[in-house]
Order: sequence, then structure tokens, then C-alpha cells
Amino acid sequence: MAQQTQIARVAERWPSMMKQFPTPTSMSMQDEQEVLKHWQGLGYYRRAKQLKATADMIVKEFGREVPCSLESLMQLPGVGRYTAGAVASIAFNERVPIVDGNVHRVLCRLTNKSNTPLPCGWSWDGAEQLVAVAARPDLCNEGLMELGATVCLPRSPKCEMCPLRDDCLAFKKGAQGDVPTPTKQKPRKRLHHHAVVMTCKGEYAFEQRSDTGIWASMWQVPTVECKNKMEIAQIAKELQIHDSIKLIGSFTHILTHRIVEFRVFACEIDRDKRFQWHAMDSIDRIPLASAQRKVLEVHCGL
Repeated sequence: MAQQTQIARVAERWPSMMKQFPTPTSMSMQDEQEVLKHWQGLGYYRRAKQLKATADMIVKEFGREVPCSLESLMQLPGVGRYTAGAVASIAFNERVPIVDGNVHRVLCRLTNKSNTPLPCGWSWDGAEQLVAVAARPDLCNEGLMELGATVCLPRSPKCEMCPLRDDCLAFKKGAQGDVPTPTKQKPRKRLHHHAVVMTCKGEYAFEQRSDTGIWASMWQVPTVECKNKMEIAQIAKELQIHDSIKLIGSFTHILTHRIVEFRVFACEIDRDKRFQWHAMDSIDRIPLASAQRKVLEVHCGL
């Protein structure tokens, strides 16, 4: 849950997730849609699908127990070297390193290595050397992560309160603000989603997204996606509807790598078997991304 998501947001959702899925077995017994429903709002929904697949694998191949070794953990869907190392060292006290962006930055500044991209073998070797001599590998790894997250910040590092300041070569040379060399962020892609809120006798039409891409396997009101704005006639043709459509609002939804411009339309149609229909009080039964909830808010604000 903490991959690419702020811990504060994870902490809000953690109690309800653990209540619903206290063990890998309990999650394995549920279908993917149930996991997605409880995940909604955390973003990067592929992680939820991988978590469900991980629970299934733990039950089927690891005797219902989370494996403790680095090699076994890396067999789980969505678990790479960093996540496997964090679980192995912190949960099972295995003497293995971890390197994320925060740890990489700390190591670069300690040794004053500037033009060192992440990930790289050099920072993994450095982290391994530290954990090899640490009395507690779990505390060593947690300390490096926390130091990078709260003190050794990308911009304006808090060197005055850093316990490693006297050993930091970048600090001694006044170069901590330039180490590691900042990477240029790629411009976000801009997409246009034309969301049509279709109603029939108080119920709303929904369709399921594909199992790949953004918001994979989540549900949405019927939507046409395009690189540019579309005319109402084009939207109606794409969705194969012949009823009158009207524009009721718009908003911008910003993701890590994309900017999605939503234009929200509304129309009353006859019940169409292509869609799944829900009354407003039953919408919580299906997993909806936060952007889709904004779409419904626009409609309800009419």
C-alpha cells in the first residue's frame, strides 16, 4: 500500500483494510473487485490487483504464511528488490539491504556522489555494506529511510539536525543541495475524458474499465477517451446513444504521469443492457476511482 503513496494516506486506510483482510487467506477468499473496492482512493490500482495475486500465491504456494527470505518474497507479484528487502529485514530481521529514493539520496550525500542515477548497483552495494555491520538490520534500514524522508530532503535538507552531518562529504563541501544531480521530470501527458452520466428511472449506468492501464478494472460512467476535446455528436456516436446529451461541468484530475481533463455530460436514456445499473445508494458496492466520484459530484450538484 505504501508504494508510491504517502504514508499519511496509507495510515488512514490501513485499519479498514486490515479489518476486512486480516490474513492472506481472507483476501484470497475474496474476488478482485472486493479488494479494489476497499482500495479506492489510494490510486495506482494495479497494486491492488497485485496484492490480491500475492495473497493467492501465499495461500497456494507458501502454505498460507508470508515467506521470509528475500528470494521467496521476490517471487510475489509486484514485489521487487526494495519491497522484498524491507519486508525481509523489518519483519523477519534478515540481513539484507534496501534502496529507495530516500536511501539513495542519503548515500549519495554521505559520499558526495552527484551524477548517480537511481537505481544503481553502487547504492545497493553501499546499503549492503551498512546493513552487514549493523547490530539491527531492521533498525538500520528503517533509520536510512526515515532520515531521507524527514531530514535529508531533496530540497532544503535539514543538515543542522542530521546525526550523520559530521561524516557527510557533501555537507563538508557545501554541495548537499546539488547531490544527487536532480533529474528532469518528463512533462505529463494530457488526456481528455468525456464522461456521460446516463440515468434511467433514478439508476445510473456504469461500465468496467479494461484490466490494464490507469484505473484498471475499476468502474466508471460510460466514457470516451481522446487526446483532444470531442463534439457532442462524436461522443454520442462513440457510445451508440441517440438521446440528447448536455454538458453539465468539467474538472481537471492530475495524476503522476498524466493530466486528465474531464468534461461531464448527462442524459436520460432507456435501460441499456450494455451497462450495469445502480441506484445512488448502491454505488458503494462497486470500486470507483476518486475521479469517477468527482464526475458523480458534478452531476449531483446540478
